[in-house]
Amino acid sequence: MTKTISLPPAISLAGLLLAAAAAGAQSLNIDVGESGSGPPSTYAAAGRSGVWNSMVAAHGTTEGGLVDLQGNATPVTLRQIGGLELLSENDPAVSGADALLMDDFLVTYDAGLESCIFLDHLEPGAYEVLVYARMPDSAVDSYSDVDQEEGNPHSTVGGVWPGQHQELVSYSRHLAMVTANGELNLHSGIVPAANQALGAALNALQVLRLDDAVFADGFESSDLAAWN
Repeated sequence: MTKTISLPPAISLAGLLLAAAAAGAQSLNIDVGESGSGPPSTYAAAGRSGVWNSMVAAHGTTEGGLVDLQGNATPVTLRQIGGLELLSENDPAVSGADALLMDDFLVTYDAGLESCIFLDHLEPGAYEVLVYARMPDSAVDSYSDVDQEEGNPHSTVGGVWPGQHQELVSYSRHLAMVTANGELNLHSGIVPAANQALGAALNALQVLRLDDAVFADGFESSDLAAWN
């Protein structure tokens, strides 16, 4: 589903783009996987290119040392609850950097226990959040959401790989407001009424400050005021 954002009259698109450098330190690309297993920094997936943090994100652990798209250190930490297993599975339909991102993933097999990523110490503001949640088995879907998105809508993600990233096939897109507490929480779980023994995946995430987002990716400039 495409979301539309509009800018209040006092804010121009040019002004937002000029602010991008200041906000860039809080834009993050995170691949779930062993250290060094992520795609190269030239790879954008469905968001923006930049350094990819490779995180095992084991259940019950908190990891620091996250860097922004330019490789600069940030205070952001990542805690994961619920995804009990890190799997790697080759999908012959997916290749290159796409495969580096999508072929390893956290998995949960419990309808009551989602794979939950908790990011702390983000700068307050509006963020575009991309949650990659595709199983290599195209018959299995995942159910993703972001707590800080207005109304907390859920997305079903999965299906046959179309040759490139496609919304609701490899990822879901969310608009989230991080408040002064600096928290951003996202989840991938079993689709309601689905066979939980087949599991649900969480491959990666991209967290992009709104003024860092590429406006051609589906967001348009019309009411940011609702998010302020």
